[in-house]
This record gives sequence, C-alpha cells and structure tokens, in this order.
Amino acid sequence: MESKNSLIQCEWMVNPDQKWLEKHWRALEARAEPNLFLSWLWIGTWLDCFVDNFCVVLAKQDEKIVGLGIVVMKEKKIAGLSYGRQFCLHRTGIPAQDQIWIEYNDYLMDKTVADTVRPLMTACVMSQMNGTDSFEVGASLDVEFVMNLPQPAAASPGLAAIEKEVVWESVAFALDFAPLKEQQQTLDSFLSRNARYQIKRSLNKYRALGEMKITTAVSVAQGLEFFNHAADYHMSRWGNKSEQSGFANPGFLHFHHELIRRGLPEGQVAIHHLQAGEQDLGVIYNFHYGHWVLFYLSALNYGPGDNHLKPGLVAHYLLIQDAWEKGALGYDFMGGIARYKKTFANRECRLAIHQFRYPHFTYSVKKAIRALKRRALKRRALSESSADCP
Repeated sequence: MESKNSLIQCEWMVNPDQKWLEKHWRALEARAEPNLFLSWLWIGTWLDCFVDNFCVVLAKQDEKIVGLGIVVMKEKKIAGLSYGRQFCLHRTGIPAQDQIWIEYNDYLMDKTVADTVRPLMTACVMSQMNGTDSFEVGASLDVEFVMNLPQPAAASPGLAAIEKEVVWESVAFALDFAPLKEQQQTLDSFLSRNARYQIKRSLNKYRALGEMKITTAVSVAQGLEFFNHAADYHMSRWGNKSEQSGFANPGFLHFHHELIRRGLPEGQVAIHHLQAGEQDLGVIYNFHYGHWVLFYLSALNYGPGDNHLKPGLVAHYLLIQDAWEKGALGYDFMGGIARYKKTFANRECRLAIHQFRYPHFTYSVKKAIRALKRRALKRRALSESSADCP
C-alpha cells in the first residue's frame, strides 16, 4: 500500500531483515524526539525476546525514511472461535508478553514531520485490515493518530468514519526541572510543607538506623543481582501470580535480564539498592534517556513497624536530588496514579490505549450489550440506594 501527502509515501513490509531494520531504526532514532520506549535498546530487546513474525509500516519523504513502526498481528477469539485480527503497535497483544508495559508508545518519526506522518502511517496500517480487525495503540500520549483515513477497498458505500475506543487510560506524572531553575527554586522549596516534613521525619528515622546509602549497579552482574533481589519485595506487595507481579512471569524476567545486559553498560539502565545501616530498603529500577530519568519499577521493604518510614518517598527524593545535581532535565514517574507521584510532579499528561477499527455489526452489538449492562448496574444501584432510605 502506498499513500501520498506532500511527497510522503507509506509502505507496508512483511518480516523485513532485522539487521536492515536495526540500521534504519538507529539512524531515525537520532532524528526523533527522545523516547526510551522507541529506542533500539527497548525495541530490539522486545523483538529478540517475544517476536517471530512482524510487519513494518515505513514512511519516506523524498526517499528519506521519516517514520517506522512495528506491527504484530494476532487472532482475536471468543470461546475458541476467531472473529478477526488484532494489529498491535510495538506490542504482541498477549498479556504475559505485554506485561513489560511500553509507555509513550508511538511510531518512531523524524520530529520535523511527525504530526503529518503519524496519521498517514495509521492509514497504511488500517489499509491492511478488514471486517472485525482492530488496530491497538498504546499506552500513548493523547495525539492524533487518525485523520481523514481512507476506507478499505471492501467497505460498503457510505461507510462511516473510523471508530476509536479507549480501552485503558491513566495519568503520567513528571517533575520538569526547567521551571524550578527558571524561578531559582530548589527541590525543597518546590515541595509542600507537609511533603518536606514527611521526608525529613522519615530520613531522620532511617539515619538513626545507620548511614542512608544508595548503591547504583556499576556492572551487568551487579545490576542483575539487584534486579533479582527486588523479586520478593515486589511479589510481597503485588502478589506472586504472573498477572500480579512481573517477577512471577518468566517472559518478563527474560526481557529485563536482556535489557539490563544491553542497557546498563551504555548508562541507559540504572538499578539502585537502598539501605539504612543494616536495614535493607529495597530496589529502584530507572532508565536514563534523553537527559531524563524515568522511573520504571520499585520493590521496597515496607515491612511491619513504623508507618512514618516511607522508603519510596525518601528514595525518590534522594534520586531526584542526584539527577538534579548531575544535570538531568527532569524525573519522569510515567503512568499510574499515586500520591508520591503527585507530591513531586509539576507536569501531568493523559496516557491511553486506543483501538481503531472500521464500523462493523459485531461491534455495534457489543456496544449495545455494554450499554444494557451499564443501565442495569445503574438501576440496581439506584434500587439499593432507595431500599436503604427510611
């Protein structure tokens, strides 16, 4: 498929040579907005760990590659019966494999033409779809993926516009250092009085146990040791089933072991072990990319005892200070709503997973069923509320 707009052409490629893809991906990465999740470190590791068959949507401008995206397809089934295909951007559509959780997902694009290229690449992907097929993108920022898309060749005359549905959404939080520095603020002066009090109180309690120490892994072996050390704390907090904690998922472990092997020597993976004297506080797993620190995962020792001890709040406070002193642009907490993220953040943005598809009778029926269920639940809630009244 080829679509043109101001000399931009989009192509659909099936299982291109991975060495060819890596070469062009790395070259385009240097001209794109910095994004760890669209770096070859993340994408190449994901391909090697999970993907055998894939397609590439490619955009060119005057023979220069200005857009790349990797799409994996899987059959959608209900009760063992297939009802179309799911096209996934930089994900496989298999929950156990997607548990590595890509954020800020998008096509890799030359930043000078991204807004023009993005909807054209989506049009190229959707030209491969039929019937009940759907295209899933996310977790992504709220940008325009669809704009005046052409209808498929098999579409009925007068078919309505592309349907877009949000299947998951959250908020991403970040602390951008630039506004603070412009106003000659420090981290302490930016934080609320209550936050400063809680951090100081917790720090003093930890220091009473001994030296407050953050050890950052300096070798792959040490990074893997810290990562594996995080497992018990993480499963203790979130559960020891594979759908609860990635540390109970062999695919998740395999991916991150490989990511650490590739990314830690380049300084793109940073794993920190926290201690207060002899007390083990746990592990923080971050990424460093585009002069930003991105918080990916924590596995902390909450344990029984003093609830004034706040290992996460203290750890992020110390790591933010370190990032500030080393000249980083900011500290990104990424997606997920949590009080400690709001404590530090001065920037919020919406993240969502969207599905795009052509209108189809099957989806109309599913929408009607969902609407009936919502109305039934609302009626039940009203009924129960009335019954409680005297």
